[in-house]
Amino acid sequence: MGKDKVHGVLYFGKQGRAKVVFDEGNEPISLAKGASGTALHGDTVQLRLLPPRKKKFDRRKKDKKSVKKRYEVLKVIKRGTTDFLGYLRKDIGRSLVQAENSRLFVPFKILGETRRAEEHDKVLAQFVRWDPPARIPMCKILRVLGPSDDPLTDHKGILAKYGLSGTFPDKVSQEAEACPEKVTQEDIQNREDIRNIFTLTIDPLDARDFDDALSIKEIQNEGWEIGVHIADVSHYVKQGSALDREANKRGNSTYLVGEVVPMLPHRLSSGICSLVEGEERLVKSVFFTFSKDGNLLKSKIAESVILSDKRLTYEQASLFLQEKDLEKIRSAKPPPSRYSGNPGKPLNEISDEILSKLQKSIKKIASIASLLRTDRMKKGALNLESAEVKILVDKKGEPEKILQSESDESHHMIEEFMLLANETVARELRKQKLPGIFRVHPDPDPENLEELRGFLKAFGISCGELTGRKEVTKMLTAVNKHPISQVLRIKFLRSLKQACYRSTPDGHYGLAKNDYLHFTSPIRRYADLIVHRIIEDLLRKRKRKKIDYSRLEMTAKHISSTERNSVDAERESIKDKLLLYYKKDIGKRPSVRHRAIITEISRRGFFIELVETLARGFVPIRTLPRELGYRVTSNGTALVARNPKLKLKLGQEINVCIDKVFVSDKQLDFRLG
Repeated sequence: MGKDKVHGVLYFGKQGRAKVVFDEGNEPISLAKGASGTALHGDTVQLRLLPPRKKKFDRRKKDKKSVKKRYEVLKVIKRGTTDFLGYLRKDIGRSLVQAENSRLFVPFKILGETRRAEEHDKVLAQFVRWDPPARIPMCKILRVLGPSDDPLTDHKGILAKYGLSGTFPDKVSQEAEACPEKVTQEDIQNREDIRNIFTLTIDPLDARDFDDALSIKEIQNEGWEIGVHIADVSHYVKQGSALDREANKRGNSTYLVGEVVPMLPHRLSSGICSLVEGEERLVKSVFFTFSKDGNLLKSKIAESVILSDKRLTYEQASLFLQEKDLEKIRSAKPPPSRYSGNPGKPLNEISDEILSKLQKSIKKIASIASLLRTDRMKKGALNLESAEVKILVDKKGEPEKILQSESDESHHMIEEFMLLANETVARELRKQKLPGIFRVHPDPDPENLEELRGFLKAFGISCGELTGRKEVTKMLTAVNKHPISQVLRIKFLRSLKQACYRSTPDGHYGLAKNDYLHFTSPIRRYADLIVHRIIEDLLRKRKRKKIDYSRLEMTAKHISSTERNSVDAERESIKDKLLLYYKKDIGKRPSVRHRAIITEISRRGFFIELVETLARGFVPIRTLPRELGYRVTSNGTALVARNPKLKLKLGQEINVCIDKVFVSDKQLDFRLG
């Protein structure tokens, strides 16, 4: 880097070491202690080249090595910190805010009032300034969130950090209240009436709103008609209304542990729009006709009215698929109602006739879904399934129960029909030359795939050029059969790009589809609501105004951004609850042992994933017996002691105990158990 003055973004490591990263692909520059001036983590800075240090002449050193250039921060161009979370602490009688983010390691002086915050309270603060010669930056307290050891305080912190709100502006609430509680006779006009066709919903245990339902009808001498019915949100949320503007702003619902931050007020999201059991509801439908042997013959998009006969959880649907004895199904323990929204009539109160109908319907839908899935995989779709964890909390927000769920036949059944509906609607938009918001998953960078290929070779998986679809599916099959498939799958996922929304149908790499969009969740995704409006205009033969494609692309970028924001908030919510869950183990005698898989190895130690809860943590190398002298192997796949028989390898299962909980970094440190 030849320039005396250069621009970049400053980042601090956990140990307080600073480096500046550049866009142009140049190597980052490390700064000496004290060379960062008044810059904070995330600031865009201008660096100044310092004169080389004068060294004493040494005759013994004949080789003149190039002197490493030294830089310091000349000025801050743009601050990267605005609002941040922190904790109030006292220091020699004065109040300071210590940022929760450990990379903002300097304390902040408080400008103005402390808003009655007590020591150790969590606060939302706003950066004010840091100008020389001040030794520390200044901030003002915007809001006191509560005591730092209260789980509800952490929850409020996530809402504040990610700009989420469970409440709605008055105008939005007023419009929501004006929506009817029941479907009216006028609403039903010009819709397909399928209230007498057997219809059911299958959702997670703790679902609060129900976007989608499936209906099934036998067609004499032809086969089966399966309907995918999606809540008709566009009927109630009119374009340009306060409800619409707020939904656009939020982009999507956010599912934190123990609470949903909805895109739409509950009056709609869990009321008139939610396809609850035993209630008439308006829907947008895609009807699929299958032959007796399960081949798709035709499809039709329509506006309909349904009445859901039964709300089931995935666990209950699995029971119908696996169990023949209706009495055993009936006696199965129902889901706790406090975890579930509108659980519906308990199975032990349902007649044999209805139970039998449920079982036959679910088995038929599942058998057709299985054929759809097999065909999809043959066409090159990637099987990227992995286990998920659901944390159930009590009224205080304390983690009460952690459930792990694998994707089984009941999940596949719903997934296949949702994918088919999404693809069918996307194809219709293309056929009719209509605009839309499309779900796009770009192809991965060839360099990332080449790096992955080299990594897999170290574990005995040889593959050809991964730019070809056949080689990728072949490789993924080998990965899924490998003893350390979990680790290899993580590496593969990291080589892929993020899916996003665009105003152009640019294809979906993971699903191997040219035409794809989101249509099936308009209660919780604004992208789907836009698509519903376009479909509504098509079905009602309304002329659309001239489309502003640049505005559509702006909306696509905005909802891609809100989606990433929600994903980050959801992950942090899970981390917070896992920290609380494992914090209880500290100090217990004997220590609580947990099974874990080694997922990544570095010079400082190795990362693990707990088998029971999928919680991720770190085992520092300092916690290993020093006398054994563990070192990282040259290919980075193991830590080997002086005695080569003692080895810690990627994918190896070990026992660990909790060592430390770092609340600020949301990190769990373990030691070997």
